[in-house]
Amino acid sequence: MINIERYEGTEANVNSYLLSDDENTILVDVLRNSVEAEGLADHIEKDGKKLNCIFITHGHADHYMGLGALLRRFPNVPVKVATTAIKDDLIGFSQWMESVGWLENEPQMKVKTPENPAGFDYVNLVSVIDEPFLKLPLEANRIHVHADYPGNECGHITTLTIPEQKAFLASDLLYDKVHAWCGPGTNRQEIHQWINILDETLEMKDADKWTFYAGHGQSGDQTLVTNMKGYLQQFLDITESEKTQQGAMDRLIDAFPGFAQEDFLLIHSVNYHVKEST
Repeated sequence: MINIERYEGTEANVNSYLLSDDENTILVDVLRNSVEAEGLADHIEKDGKKLNCIFITHGHADHYMGLGALLRRFPNVPVKVATTAIKDDLIGFSQWMESVGWLENEPQMKVKTPENPAGFDYVNLVSVIDEPFLKLPLEANRIHVHADYPGNECGHITTLTIPEQKAFLASDLLYDKVHAWCGPGTNRQEIHQWINILDETLEMKDADKWTFYAGHGQSGDQTLVTNMKGYLQQFLDITESEKTQQGAMDRLIDAFPGFAQEDFLLIHSVNYHVKEST
């Protein structure tokens, strides 16, 4: 049995997951900033198991910005992604963040170049897996890697499943009580594709017996998938019918009271989808 532990970050309410056997750990995603990643490294060291691999599910900063801190603490641990497209996304998103000034607090995560030799060497430090699964040395169950999704919350995203345990690590296909990212890079077609993926997930064999682990928020049963679909449908309806960004914000906050990240994830998503006339 593979142990699955959620490690919750504060910034962006994003999760990392530690998948482990009795002696080894695979770390899935590494939080939004270096300070919190240092706390995650402390947690791994305190646990006493060997960190075998870091796996990044997709190229949004809240899932990989802690890489520099983790590799300073665990310098020989390989960093893996599912596809070349996701590796390219890490590089491209980091370059974009640098261009808009979003990496001033994380200068070591700017892309390493001849002009910036102190940057992060994404090209050489991140590699693509050879087979569509991850493996812990002492555990028979494989962690299956799925990356053949159409664009959704991110252009290229990875989920992980452990079929024998009916465990589905959904990455950012699922948010629980956190406003979802529907900002730049996630247009209406991609939201519809996201909803279709959720429908297919609900149609899995024995879906009612699986546990779903969200990229943001708590884990749970298939209700998380149903709720996520409902959120996206309401987001589409409200942002299509409302003429002002504030009006859409107010309706979404009323529809989902107590959801986290209204001041970042929601506002960027609404502003992207509601274009006010001038």
